[in-house]
Amino acid sequence: MKMETCQTDASPEAKFLHWALLFSLMLMAVPVTGQGGILDELEEQDPCSIEIFSEVTTFQPGTAFEVGVMIRPVEGWHGYWHSSRDGGDAPEAIWTLPDRWTVTGPDFPVPQRMVEAGNLVAIGYKEPFLLRYRIHPAKESSSESAAVELALKVIWQVCKSTCIYGESEATVKVNRGTTSIRGKGAAILKRWSDRYPIPLHRARGFQSTQQWIPAETDGVVRSGTWVVRWSRKGDDRRPAVPVRWLAYPHGIEAGLISEASVRTGTQDSSIPGSSRWEVRFDLSELGVGFHPSMLGVTLVPGPGKAKGPVPGFPAITIKGVPEQQK
Repeated sequence: MKMETCQTDASPEAKFLHWALLFSLMLMAVPVTGQGGILDELEEQDPCSIEIFSEVTTFQPGTAFEVGVMIRPVEGWHGYWHSSRDGGDAPEAIWTLPDRWTVTGPDFPVPQRMVEAGNLVAIGYKEPFLLRYRIHPAKESSSESAAVELALKVIWQVCKSTCIYGESEATVKVNRGTTSIRGKGAAILKRWSDRYPIPLHRARGFQSTQQWIPAETDGVVRSGTWVVRWSRKGDDRRPAVPVRWLAYPHGIEAGLISEASVRTGTQDSSIPGSSRWEVRFDLSELGVGFHPSMLGVTLVPGPGKAKGPVPGFPAITIKGVPEQQK
């Protein structure tokens, strides 16, 4: 089919409408499938799904148990950590539980640093990741039913060359009993157990100090520097390879916190035989309600160029400067 145009002395408005119609017809002639671009990605169905696992098949009233929620982006897509840096939202879980039941969590596994389009830095997961929750049943129940259903809706965001929001639902049933009985979910949760950071007080042999250096403008703290130092006593549990730490700062509601590199290899003279590390974060645009106790960082050890975990060196979460250390 041949399309012809003609030259006329039409008004500018008429010419605009003419070319707009022509452009629309050209777009309609372009196929929208098989292009391998953004249109295909937007048409892809459910680029993320969820799966739920319970530690127990039978629970005891008043005794808490763990539940894992596996977030599964499809290959090539990625999800986000609770503090995702330049963009991206972490999964949000909405639980429907029996009366007077509660839930705590989630615990996020150790993430990784990613560089997205536009040289944006994101912290998240390129593979499926397991969020860990703790379910607290009521001590007593008015229900006569022996089975209880835990319902969950997860609102997720995953990204590739574009980003998509969606939601997925899942349920798991557990039975009421006089004792707790573990199920298949317990094995899955156990396999993931060493992927979660632990608080500093649980990290054997580690100790830490902090320093908050505020910068005031007109009597108000608008910026500052947060310094975190940590060390570990040397003993026969130390690995044969050097440890390379990564530091992932937690997001803050009002303000910006920089990325930072960890200084390694220094010695702590106050602890014979120990290694010492240090990281400094610059903060800016702080809100009026900011306090350094709101800060947090997850420290992740890596074995340098070697592969595999570092024995005896867990990932550690350190909370912000307590009141007496300001």
